[in-house]
Amino acid sequence: MNQRKDLWWVEWLAMAIALTVLLIYASWTTFNGQNYIAGPYRSPFYPFDFGIFGLSPALLVFWIPVAFRLTCYYWRQVYYRSYFLDPQGCAVKEFRKGYNGETKFPFILQNLHRYFVYLAMILLILHWKETFNSFYYDDKIGIGVGSVILLLDSVFITIYVFSCHFLRHLVGGGLQQFSCSSCNKLRYKAWQGISALNLRHALWAWISLITIIVADIYVRLLAKGIIVDINTWR
Repeated sequence: MNQRKDLWWVEWLAMAIALTVLLIYASWTTFNGQNYIAGPYRSPFYPFDFGIFGLSPALLVFWIPVAFRLTCYYWRQVYYRSYFLDPQGCAVKEFRKGYNGETKFPFILQNLHRYFVYLAMILLILHWKETFNSFYYDDKIGIGVGSVILLLDSVFITIYVFSCHFLRHLVGGGLQQFSCSSCNKLRYKAWQGISALNLRHALWAWISLITIIVADIYVRLLAKGIIVDINTWR
């Protein structure tokens, strides 16, 4: 029986709409291998130049951030509730009779999240490489609006990845207590830092998803000549 009298469904409807729009755009830009480079700027969807067998560079890596986010603990909550209505919300009657958790296919594949974290870190290195490149153009160091946008995108994606629940467990889990050894002191400090980021994991998840879309749109608009970048190279 539904015991909720408030508009509890509005939040999940809004999230479903927002997530759908962002995913559609991300899919489109991945398959649309045009206008992703403008001056020193490269869309964050295209971390390198080369393709294989005629495939877009973005297609070669797109599955990694998709898999990382789909198996992320926070994003599971978002699409379980907003897409599957499972569960719909606290004190709201559920449609299904039984509960298997994530022990059945395909949901058991969520356990692969820990491996996608490592792959996401590799992409982060490529991401930062292109960000640093955006500050160098025409054989000189400079800065532009695009550089700042790409830098912010890299920062927020990094925060999102390093606020991951799995990383928090990897650093601080498996111990009864943190001893006084210098090694565990460093481990404790790292655990504290990740825990602080983890408190706002949901916020970083949304911001990082939005910033990568904004960065891609900005580069494409520049490449098409619709807007002009303000920078120190001119």
